[in-house]
Amino acid sequence: MIVRDEAAVLARCLDSLQGIHDELCIVDTGSRDDTVAIARAHGAQVLSYTACNGPDGRIADFAAARNAALAMAGGNWVLQIDADEILATGHTRLRRHLSRADCDIVTITMVSNGARWRSGRLFRRTDGIRYRSRIHEHLEHAGPSAADARIVIENRQNKTGKESSSDRNIRLLLLATRDEPEEARNFHYLGNEFRELQRFAEAIACYRRALELDNYRVGRFHTCYYLAVCHLLQADWPQALDMAFAAVRIDPRYAEGHCLLGDIYCSMSQPGHAQQWYRSALSVKRPPADAVMAVQVWAYDSHPRAQLAKLAAAGP
Repeated sequence: MIVRDEAAVLARCLDSLQGIHDELCIVDTGSRDDTVAIARAHGAQVLSYTACNGPDGRIADFAAARNAALAMAGGNWVLQIDADEILATGHTRLRRHLSRADCDIVTITMVSNGARWRSGRLFRRTDGIRYRSRIHEHLEHAGPSAADARIVIENRQNKTGKESSSDRNIRLLLLATRDEPEEARNFHYLGNEFRELQRFAEAIACYRRALELDNYRVGRFHTCYYLAVCHLLQADWPQALDMAFAAVRIDPRYAEGHCLLGDIYCSMSQPGHAQQWYRSALSVKRPPADAVMAVQVWAYDSHPRAQLAKLAAAGP
């Protein structure tokens, strides 16, 4: 775990981990509150590490901090969690994986604000393993993997009194795109930040660049999908349709793409086509089992059903 000024949430996280760990390794990147005292009271080893921070004292490289925490670990397996998260379910299942020889990483379920996705938070510690990227850091791990959907980590973010996630992410992603201008992944996530702020022209440029680079294969569906969303919100129906169809062609297993086509056709006052795509969304049934990006659960039932009901009530 890496922490900084997490006194408001850290005890909640650590309480959710009681009885499941042999060691608790925490890197503190410059806390000025009671974070370190809380961590030590829960039996943690705490390392003060500020080399990951920039000249202004703010964090500049999450991967560097993660790797410092990873270097502290002495166990054969590692569970990575953040201070504003809790281990919600699956406590008794964790150790079942520790004796298995058929995999080096176990993807678990992440939950945040209604979205769900898979993440490789439980992994075997090996010599070559490390984190990469300043922001939205990811584990470089080439070993075989398995999945356990019943281990669930829930995010309960609290940014009170801290730099907002949006400001921090844009700051670091701009640095990342400067450092690694050929990495589509950085542009995809920067596009997400601009989209959330309704800065659609900037978001579209980032998503387009990510697609041009085409080296973030796991994110191609979502890059096309969110690019289509931006065009929809700008009432650019032809571009929205083009990118929504591209998303569905890349991976038809995501109901979000089908719903988006329904929404676009609704906006274009073409109810027949809209109904077709909402029904198609309902036929998808459930998100992909191997989804590693956030899945919107409303797309698999509530939204298409509500839209079909509205269209039926409106009549021909």
